[in-house]
Amino acid sequence: MNYKNIFSVILLIITGSTFVSAQITNAESHNKYVQKVEEKYPLIFSEINPKHPDTAFEIGLKTEGFSTDFIGVNGKNQFYLIYAQHLQSINKLNLSENYRSNFIQTFQSINRINGLINTNVAYHEVMQTMLIAYAEYALYEIKDLDQSKLSTIDVNKQKKLFIKSIEQKVKTKNQEFKLNSLPNFNRNQELIKTEINNLDKLINDAFALKAAQIFHYTYF
Repeated sequence: MNYKNIFSVILLIITGSTFVSAQITNAESHNKYVQKVEEKYPLIFSEINPKHPDTAFEIGLKTEGFSTDFIGVNGKNQFYLIYAQHLQSINKLNLSENYRSNFIQTFQSINRINGLINTNVAYHEVMQTMLIAYAEYALYEIKDLDQSKLSTIDVNKQKKLFIKSIEQKVKTKNQEFKLNSLPNFNRNQELIKTEINNLDKLINDAFALKAAQIFHYTYF
């Protein structure tokens, strides 16, 4: 799947918002809507030193009108997608184009693995949307990473340790929640194995490894 433009693969449906009177039906109207949101909330949508998506959302909750424009879970999803596009407009480095698909797919696999060993299904459903903004912010942070330090990392060794820690977490959660008693346990284990194999392929350098580690240990 091509993630060069992240919104070419996302159907964004606006519900419960007083800021717009109609659903977004095409890219042009969507871009105009995003521009209006950016203009309405300039402190949130900064182009200089943009904030982490979670920080931006927390600031929004304290801003007049924001909670009316972005209501409930749907509103939160809507905000994170808009913020992802805002960050994408800032990310101009060639590295961003090269890593966008990798980061999104890596974060999706990590979220799916954790979703299959967690009873809070709703959290992981929302995360499937929010992670797009997290991936875009990870792309923004690439430019500030110390290239000399990254070059000294044994990626294969650290990747194996990272994946091993995920596998151990799966075993621990299976025992903790007695997941092996569920009828879909074997199927879920196969799905987890598939996602772990995906991670092994996707994490192919220090940038991808760093992004995966930060996302996993921050949210799971």
